[in-house]
Amino acid sequence: MMTRLKKAKLADALLDDYPEVVTGYIVDAQVISGCLVGAAYKAWGYATGERLVSGRITTIIQFGKRWMIKTCENDCLVVVNFSRGGRRSLLHLVDLFQSAEMAHSRFQVH
Repeated sequence: MMTRLKKAKLADALLDDYPEVVTGYIVDAQVISGCLVGAAYKAWGYATGERLVSGRITTIIQFGKRWMIKTCENDCLVVVNFSRGGRRSLLHLVDLFQSAEMAHSRFQVH
């Protein structure tokens, strides 16, 4: 269910400029098993509000107040808002990526 606040955040995210080509916007996002899960908007192959489970997350980019997520399927998804515990799950993955970066792994965070 899209509340007025969620609709306003989605409209704000749609109007922002991004350094990458955005393939979708995710509402009520959370990270589960290294994949981004949430309701998809303006995402190719998904109906409006349909549940999206992305491929494995490869890169996390904080762009201003927004998070951009790149996946192994070359998707670039913008997080509009987080579900309960969603921000914590993303920040946990960021910590894992930073640890992997120190170990010279192929995962990265910007």
